[in-house]
Amino acid sequence: MDKYTLKTAFRKSFLGMVWRIEADTTATLLAIETRNEDTGMPLFSAIEYDSGVPFMDEKPYGDRTWSLAGIVEDNLILRAWGQHTPDGAGIACINATTGDVLWEQFNYTLVAIQHRQLVVRHRNFASGYEQRMNPLDGNLTQINNPATKPDAPKIVLPERYRDDKPLFLERYPIQGDLFYCQVGDRMVWAFHEVSDHTYCIRIAVSRGLKMLADRVMVSGLARMAPELFFMINNQVFFIGDNKREIVSYLV
Repeated sequence: MDKYTLKTAFRKSFLGMVWRIEADTTATLLAIETRNEDTGMPLFSAIEYDSGVPFMDEKPYGDRTWSLAGIVEDNLILRAWGQHTPDGAGIACINATTGDVLWEQFNYTLVAIQHRQLVVRHRNFASGYEQRMNPLDGNLTQINNPATKPDAPKIVLPERYRDDKPLFLERYPIQGDLFYCQVGDRMVWAFHEVSDHTYCIRIAVSRGLKMLADRVMVSGLARMAPELFFMINNQVFFIGDNKREIVSYLV
C-alpha cells in the first residue's frame, strides 16, 4: 500500500492582505477580498479551488467602504458600507471568471443573500420595505423559489477537542487549544506550536490510533490565530504568510 502523503491542491499568494473569503461549493469557486495594507483599498480575486486555477487576480473596485458580500452563480456580489453607519447604498456584481463588472446599483442597500437572490432596501428607507433583486442583472424581481439543485458540499470549520490529548500527539508541544475535523475514516488535527519566539500551525492526519502524516502549514505568526483552517470535502485551507497567502491540501 502506498505511503499516505498530504498533497498540495494549490498555493496562491496575494499582494494585499486576505480580508474575507466566500465560497460557492456548487461551482467550486473561492472569492477572496484582499486589502492594500497602506491604503485599505479592496481588491477582489476568484479561484477554482479544486484545481487552483485563478480566474480573477486582485481586481480593484470602489473605495475602502466596499467589501465582498458573497458569490452567486459565478458572480461576486460587492456591497458598500456607510461612512458612519453599517448600511450604505451601493451594490455591484463582477463576473468571477472574466473580471467584468456586470451591473451596478447605487440606490439600494444589500440586506442579505437568500436562496441565490439579493434582499435589498431602497436607500430612502432606514428599515423594512425589503425587495428582491436578481443577481444576474441587478433588476428588481419577485420572490423566486429556485429549482432544486444537488446538495453542495458544506464548508466545515474545525471543532475544539475537549478530551485528553490522543497518545499519537503526545510528542508535539501543543500551545493553546487542539482542533479537529473528521474526513471519512481519517481525523484532521491542527494546533499551534512555538518556534523561534513565534507561533506556527501544524496539521496532523490520523486513522484510528495511527498517525499518517503531519506538516507545519503556517509559520512566523506573532500571535496565535483565532481560526486555524476550514475544509470543503477532503480539501483543507489555510491562510499563511501574514495573511498574504492561501494554501490548500488534499487530506
